[in-house]
Amino acid sequence: MLPTPKNYAIWPSVVPADQPCEMVIAPCERAFLLFDGAEYQITVISVNSDEPSYYTPTTHRHISCTAAEGVLRFSYTFAGEQEHTIVLEKDGEKLADFTIFSLYEDLYALRPMKGDLHGHSFRSDGKRDPAALAGHYREQGYDFFSLTDHNRFYPGGEIDEAYAGVKMGILRIPGEEVHAPESVVHIVHVGGKESVTARYVHNVEAFEQEAAQYLEKVPAHVPEKYRERYAKAIWATEKIHEAGGLAIFPHPYWRPGKSRVYNVCDEFARLLLTSGLFDAYELVGGMGQAGVNRSVALWGDLRAEGLNIPVVGSSDVHGVEKAYSFPHFFTICFAKEPTVEGVMQAVQQGCTVAVEATGDEYARHFRCYGSLRLVTYAQFLLQQYFPQQQRICQGEGVAMRAYAMGEAPAALIELQAEHTESFRRRFFGQDKPVLPSEDIRTFEEKWRDVQRSGPITKGSGLKPPVTMQI
Repeated sequence: MLPTPKNYAIWPSVVPADQPCEMVIAPCERAFLLFDGAEYQITVISVNSDEPSYYTPTTHRHISCTAAEGVLRFSYTFAGEQEHTIVLEKDGEKLADFTIFSLYEDLYALRPMKGDLHGHSFRSDGKRDPAALAGHYREQGYDFFSLTDHNRFYPGGEIDEAYAGVKMGILRIPGEEVHAPESVVHIVHVGGKESVTARYVHNVEAFEQEAAQYLEKVPAHVPEKYRERYAKAIWATEKIHEAGGLAIFPHPYWRPGKSRVYNVCDEFARLLLTSGLFDAYELVGGMGQAGVNRSVALWGDLRAEGLNIPVVGSSDVHGVEKAYSFPHFFTICFAKEPTVEGVMQAVQQGCTVAVEATGDEYARHFRCYGSLRLVTYAQFLLQQYFPQQQRICQGEGVAMRAYAMGEAPAALIELQAEHTESFRRRFFGQDKPVLPSEDIRTFEEKWRDVQRSGPITKGSGLKPPVTMQI
């Protein structure tokens, strides 16, 4: 969703809970510098506070501030982990409202990242060049992605080679989609150091002999009709883990080929998800809305029965042209660091939210799946952070594709990546905001004087000169 232009911004927008925080309200454009020496009123509304009345709120907090150097500065302690609305007024007239989020220490220390752990390129059955696909991901505001071509691990290395030496803002996680011979069970492998599919692609006979030995590992309660496919799932997940990767169970309700039946039926899906073989469940993804609905329902049933498996959302993208799944299904992970290892650890520990988006870029709505705590925070990020981040970094994605074709320099990518990172650090309070310089303030004051001395027009935000002496 593209963000609506605003006159003012608040910094930071994510703060530690129950600690005094130094806040700044600053203009987004020159014409909206706050008037030095003027009094402004701020109301803080903590959304999850216990409010006994609709009409006479008792939990709102009111602060008066004096503007200086074109901005407002105030200190406030935001209680608990929750969303807060901040209303800015002057002389009873509302100028802006803001939304911030306060977090307890453990979640505040983690980095929110938007990503996709399942996608395809022209190197298997997708429609886009691998390097170009990386640019498309960044243009849509993704922080990480995994190219998981069918039975192919190498296309990810092609991306690395295309952008070798370029400091980009997007992280590539190694991956492939594993579907062993004579098995309809697909398994997404991400993060491993080597290919698993190469073991059977280059020597099917050796694989079949090895897989046959895994029949002995199949639990006795598994019906005979599933035992061979179950054994191959054990083989695949074991090899993925040996390679240092994560095994994700994807799209149980995908209906491939002419048969148009689910590739994994309900009974078999339950057996696989409760097996302990998988590190995560691709809860929402490219299997059509009916498949997504069933997948979420299955997850709800399994949770009620005590299963607690991490969930992710993935596009299973094959083409970006009019593709509903991309960029509508994705994962938000909360990682200790923006590395392959950091993302994998977040997935393993269940520090993820699977997201399904609906609507278009101008009116987008989100369905989030995960714990209440993470979903609450993710909803805030989806409204306040990720749209702004996408607006800033989408140029980086365009530049990446141009660079891959020799049409743009690496410096263009790197400068935009630095700009995106600067915004992120300011949003989360890791860097101080960039405030109007003396030159900007002098510029605006000069043109305000011109505006004051001119006629009163409908478009003017300034009142007549007599009332503007503040």
